[in-house]
Amino acid sequence: MTSDAERRLLEMGWPLEEVDFGREDEPDIDGCAVVSVVGDEGIAASFVIRPGLAEELRAGFAEWAVQKVDRFAEHGPEPDGWQHRSDGDWQLWARRVEMPPI
Repeated sequence: MTSDAERRLLEMGWPLEEVDFGREDEPDIDGCAVVSVVGDEGIAASFVIRPGLAEELRAGFAEWAVQKVDRFAEHGPEPDGWQHRSDGDWQLWARRVEMPPI
């Protein structure tokens, strides 16, 4: 079942792509977002996720991706700590973190 967030990404032409990105030593990393600034036209994005990610984790990643791309489009890379790559694009890894109870 495709989540609402993943459907939104698909509508924007940005499907989630399953790729083995070689981070077996970091099983809490679900995926990565890459954003390109396309002149005055806005941004383009691509998303890779760990192969075989559970449905609820995939939906959570898609929701995270939508939020991060929206924030990037509105505020740029600084608020979320995007890494500037040597090719000029911006990259952000998605890591699951369990917060302690308040």
